[in-house]
Amino acid sequence: MSTPIPAPLPGSAVTALAVRPAWHLVLALCVGQVLLWGFAFGLTYNAPEIDSAEQFIWSFSMESGYWKHPPMPSWIMHLLLQVFGPSIALPFVATQVCIVVALALTWRLGCEFMSPQRSLIAMALTSLVTYHNLGGDNFNHSLVELPFQAATALFFYWATRRGHLRLWALTGLFAGLGMLVKYVALLPLAGLVLYLLLDRRLHHRRTWQGLAMATVVFVLVLVPHAIWLEKTNFLPFQYAHSVAQPMSGWLEGLRSLFEFALMQFFRTLPLLACLGFVFWPRKAVDPIASARLLPVLPAQERLFLWVAALSPLVLTTIYGIASRTELQSRWGTNAFLCSGLLVMALVRRVDTPQMLRRVLVFVVAAHVVLSVGMTVSKTVLADHLHRKTRANFPGAVLAHNAMLVWKAHTDAPLRLVVSDIWLGGNIVANSPQRVAVLIDGHLFKSPWVDADAVRDCGALVLDNQTTGATGASDNSPALNALMARATDTGVWNLPWAVSQQEATDHATGVIRWGIIEPAAPGACKIH
Repeated sequence: MSTPIPAPLPGSAVTALAVRPAWHLVLALCVGQVLLWGFAFGLTYNAPEIDSAEQFIWSFSMESGYWKHPPMPSWIMHLLLQVFGPSIALPFVATQVCIVVALALTWRLGCEFMSPQRSLIAMALTSLVTYHNLGGDNFNHSLVELPFQAATALFFYWATRRGHLRLWALTGLFAGLGMLVKYVALLPLAGLVLYLLLDRRLHHRRTWQGLAMATVVFVLVLVPHAIWLEKTNFLPFQYAHSVAQPMSGWLEGLRSLFEFALMQFFRTLPLLACLGFVFWPRKAVDPIASARLLPVLPAQERLFLWVAALSPLVLTTIYGIASRTELQSRWGTNAFLCSGLLVMALVRRVDTPQMLRRVLVFVVAAHVVLSVGMTVSKTVLADHLHRKTRANFPGAVLAHNAMLVWKAHTDAPLRLVVSDIWLGGNIVANSPQRVAVLIDGHLFKSPWVDADAVRDCGALVLDNQTTGATGASDNSPALNALMARATDTGVWNLPWAVSQQEATDHATGVIRWGIIEPAAPGACKIH
């Protein structure tokens, strides 16, 4: 006979009626963040960031996997391009939507432990971690992972408390989809499994049945991608191995650990500053409320929050040390989704309207200051100081030049560009027609291009030769070989990292181009 699931303590679950009053503020904060950051980037940047440029290229075809990563972000971008068409603003807005969906889901999770208003404070604090604001200028796998990670945690919590098999199935579904975004999703999943092992109250048959259901769904979601991995000799793992930076000894490991921890501290500084602003000792507005303390959460709930909040960062650190791989600061991107919840669970002071108001004032002001500071520094100020950034790269000028030079040599439409990710992504983002990119001239990086496509369709070959350029070409031999086949070549001098007034007198971007004229435009097949 199975052991029944323990009933939650009074107040540990929140009814829909209790949740509803905070929704207007949750929605306002989410919409405000998308509008502020999405359009701040979209209206001031002249080009997408490098990871967004990569997604513009990969989304040309919905593959079962790509040479560096699983496919889910590229599938999402493919659908967005079908609906909205290419634009510089698209990946910035899409990234912010991913972030705020994750924040909203963590708010809903927090409503299981605290009042909706208190969980709103936690969500607002979490939004101050710079991975969730300054870092949101890239539509990359780490940020697209966030809503899937948050959904997995929420459905897992509900499944362990309510025991319904459909909740376990949804847990497995979102866990599998998260793995299709990025393999690092395995770390927060491992944290949830660890919690399951530590909470002995859940050790009964119904839990194991639910876990089995989640595992089956998880595996089914991943089967097509696993087949692709086997057929391609595990290309993403080969890439990960090629870019990993091994550590030679314990001293180097300690240095890597210190630098990683220091960078994560800097990433949380806005959150810490907000805590100081809100909770710094001062004359109490409401002495009675300030003297009261909230009851301590039940042990089972505290355990879940601690494990869910800390396991991604702790397991990432353990992985780096155990594998002797240098820890990269960006590896902390998915480690702080529950940071605000943990803080508000530890702070036992009763939440008041004054507390909520002070948090929201600080959060809104911080977002405005950070967004203005980042966009101005990477565009207006960078132009003034002649500092090249991806944000001030003249992507529209590059695409315009590409169309003009192609039309000057052939009447066939431009179907194929051979370039690195950076230049190719800028062409796609600024082209009204559908253009495929043969990345670095390598077919395995661009499975939508076959061996005959260059001959039949022709190609515009681009090579970034700018001195000290961000995202400059890696001098690919395959790209150089295709450039050698070009019947006409030339050089564009682009106004990069100069102000509008100086654009006609200063041309600092050097792009070599070559034209391979199409031999059989009617036979051109790019899928």
